[in-house]
Amino acid sequence: MMKVSSLDLFPTHVKVIDFDDDPVLNEALLHVARNRPELNSSLTGRSVLELDEPWVARLRARYDAGLAAYLKDTLPARTEPNEVEAYVFFNHTTKTSFTPVHDHLIEADVVAIYYAHAPAPESEHHDTSYYAMDDGVLVLHDPRIDTRIDRRGKDHHRIYPRTNRMVLHPACVRHSVTPNPGVERLAVTCMFAVNRRELFEGYVRYPLP
Repeated sequence: MMKVSSLDLFPTHVKVIDFDDDPVLNEALLHVARNRPELNSSLTGRSVLELDEPWVARLRARYDAGLAAYLKDTLPARTEPNEVEAYVFFNHTTKTSFTPVHDHLIEADVVAIYYAHAPAPESEHHDTSYYAMDDGVLVLHDPRIDTRIDRRGKDHHRIYPRTNRMVLHPACVRHSVTPNPGVERLAVTCMFAVNRRELFEGYVRYPLP
């Protein structure tokens, strides 16, 4: 008698949250992004969370709410607070641009992308070809190294940006953004290290219940 066990391994948890509109927060973020180009990079060691601005607490509250919801699903058995380190930077574009495929595996565990200014598309096409996608779409790529043999699922998933939308996904998941034709957009990215210790310079550390 042959015994066969089937296991679907390596799930990828992604959460998309559409917050209520907060024009005061979003306009403040856009103002700073336009005037502080040094914050438009993940490499400077200057985190947006370290700014002495009244709206920083409101931005962090959105990130904390998103991460708490994410960790509730991915760490369901944990009862003590999670120790979090967070680093936030801008991705502000006004000209034609795109983001190549990359990940944040070394510097984070979870990535949270908050769209402070992203004009909504007229329509969303989720079943078109990988090579015929709309402008400025966030594309999450299959985290498995080799998917040539198992083609039951799609090798990518697209998420359309909208103002007040937050997308959270594992830092190991490769992602990219399709070409943006020049519309001004502001994505504010937070890289979270969870239950680590003093990961990198510039990270803000705090407990998350």
